[in-house]
Amino acid sequence: MLNMNKRRLTRRESQQLTRVKFIESAERVFARDGFDAASVEQLAAEANFSRGAFYSNFESKDELFLALLDKKRIEAQHALDAILREKNDANERFQAARDWYADQWQQRTWTVLRTEFNLRALRQRTLRKRLSALWRQELDAYSDLLAQYLSQAGLTPAESPRTIALSLLAAAQGLGMLSMLASDAAFESSLAESRKLAFDRLVPRPPDPAPRGRRGSKENPKEKR
Repeated sequence: MLNMNKRRLTRRESQQLTRVKFIESAERVFARDGFDAASVEQLAAEANFSRGAFYSNFESKDELFLALLDKKRIEAQHALDAILREKNDANERFQAARDWYADQWQQRTWTVLRTEFNLRALRQRTLRKRLSALWRQELDAYSDLLAQYLSQAGLTPAESPRTIALSLLAAAQGLGMLSMLASDAAFESSLAESRKLAFDRLVPRPPDPAPRGRRGSKENPKEKR
C-alpha cells in the first residue's frame, strides 16, 4: 500500500541528496581512474545522473573534488571525536588516536589523488586559494580535537596544539608520498613505524596510572609493626 504520509523532499533537500550521491560516486571514479582521466560523463554515469545534472550541482571537476576533500575531512573529524567520547581512559584515547593516525595515511590511492590535485592547484591561483582554505579548516579541526584531548588528560605541551597538529599533518603527508614508492613489505613496515614515531614524539602521552594499592608515598603504619 502506498504510504500517503511520506513527505516529499523540498527542492533544496533534493539538490543536497543529489550532491551527496555525486560526491560518494566520485570517490569511486577518482580512485579507479585518477583525477585527470575521470570525465564528467563518467562521474555523472556513476551517480546515475546526466551531464546536465552534474553542472547543475558543480561548476567543474575541481569543485566536486573539493567537496570530496571536505567530506573526508569531516569523516576524520568524526572518527577522532568518537575516540574522545568513547574512550574514558586517557591512555586508551592516546593509543586509539595513535593507531588511527598510523593507519589513516596508508591509503595509497587517496594519497596519490591528493598529490595529483595539489599539483593541479599549484598551477591555478583561484583553486590554490580554495584548497588552502580547506587545509586551514582541517588544521583547525585537528587543533581543536588535540586541545580537547590535552585538556581532558591534564597535559601541558611545550608547543601549541596548532603547531603539533600542523607538524602531524606535515609528517603524514611526507610519509604518505614516500609510501607511494614502497616496493616491499620491509619498506612499508618502516613507514608505518615512522608514522607511529612521529605521533609519539609530537603528542604528549598521559602518565601511566599508578598500580592499585600504591597510590601516594605514605607508608601504612601497620606495616611497620
